[in-house]
Amino acid sequence: MSDSAEEINGLIISCLIENARMSSQEMHKKLRAHKIDRTPRAILQRINKLEKEGRITGYTLKAQPKNFEGRVTRLILISFKTTDALSERIAMFTSYLQSAPFAALAARTRGEFDWVNIKIFPDTKIANRESDMFRTMFADIIDKYVAFDLTVAKAPGFIQSTSYSVEDFYKFCQNWTGRIAEITSVDKKLELINF
Repeated sequence: MSDSAEEINGLIISCLIENARMSSQEMHKKLRAHKIDRTPRAILQRINKLEKEGRITGYTLKAQPKNFEGRVTRLILISFKTTDALSERIAMFTSYLQSAPFAALAARTRGEFDWVNIKIFPDTKIANRESDMFRTMFADIIDKYVAFDLTVAKAPGFIQSTSYSVEDFYKFCQNWTGRIAEITSVDKKLELINF
């Protein structure tokens, strides 16, 4: 791809970062300010191409404190205990967080805690249900679990406004509860064989 095509891609991506809902007409004006003349239709085609190439995988809303009103924003700090299956369980733990619609941030840390999560829920009932399920599923590797419910004064730009439905939450929980039941069943069979 030529430098000018890369430059156009960069400008389009910059426009989307500035405002994910920016119209192709507005982008056309911004590109013209950089002496690049592309029609709004050509810009939309370029955006579609960037999506197909995986360079744009979604549009993130800029988080504003008012987006969090009425929601439970929970900061969770976790330290792990050493077990024989720790690496396998951490892989499952990571998969859980990556697929969870309510997980806004999941990251490894250094120091007293091994992991930090930020989860956003529509209400306290759902937040507590997920917390109970999460701690039950990963009790074998969690040594310390500390949770704080936050009052957001200024939200960081990287946190997406999680707009999942309550049905999505329950489907997610059912899926993971089933997966854990399967693993527990296999683990028990292996224990019997090894005994």
